[in-house]
Amino acid sequence: MTNPASEIRVEADGAIVTITIDRDHKRNSLTADVCRDIADAVEAAAEVPEQRVILLRGEGRAFCAGADLSGQHHDDSFHEQLRRMLRTIEASRLVVIADVQGPAVGAGMQLAMAADLRVVGERGWFMIPPVKLGIAVDAWTIRRVRVLVGGARARTILLAAERMDQEAARGCGLASYLGGPDKAEEVALRIATYAPLSLAYHKAVLNDDETHSPLKDYQQELYDTVWASEDAAEASKARAEKREPNFIGK
Repeated sequence: MTNPASEIRVEADGAIVTITIDRDHKRNSLTADVCRDIADAVEAAAEVPEQRVILLRGEGRAFCAGADLSGQHHDDSFHEQLRRMLRTIEASRLVVIADVQGPAVGAGMQLAMAADLRVVGERGWFMIPPVKLGIAVDAWTIRRVRVLVGGARARTILLAAERMDQEAARGCGLASYLGGPDKAEEVALRIATYAPLSLAYHKAVLNDDETHSPLKDYQQELYDTVWASEDAAEASKARAEKREPNFIGK
């Protein structure tokens, strides 16, 4: 099922499809092509009646280290494919389980949150650092964090850019289960025995929340201002020069 040119692996075993990001050399960071390939694989799996569960994994050290900062994460094509990937996972009739056995940072945490369930290992942790990068995440991400972990914890993640380890993820409910890959497979196998129409219905209603509501005009203006700001450019320059950014609020 896997395209040799792709940087993901897709393996089907009965009712379970495993999608693995295979970019360990880049800590499984996302490019527009990787996002597109994941979305395509999720859509293809849903077309096979026998398939009921998707396992999302990262090869090697990380689950997903976010956007590939060596590329153009400001580029419209990346954001378009990232949004498509997240929406495709959320809208799929299949139950999607994120097997988080390493860091899930930025877009990696978005990927884990788009899944229905998360199995978190000892090396798994979460972070969304846009305030450190002078950029902004979309409204869906902010609202999804709040839905999954609660408003108070969402503020420490988004405003304080705090890292959430396995124990903290369990405490706030972001981690559905604790354990390694075997635990993720156990959960997938169990869910695969359940009634697929019932699973699809309950997933659809659970995801029918306010997360897709459009931004208010002033919020959209703020979002656009952030991405066009000198601070966003400064953060990018600071990364290239291996120094801390100096933000000025412009």
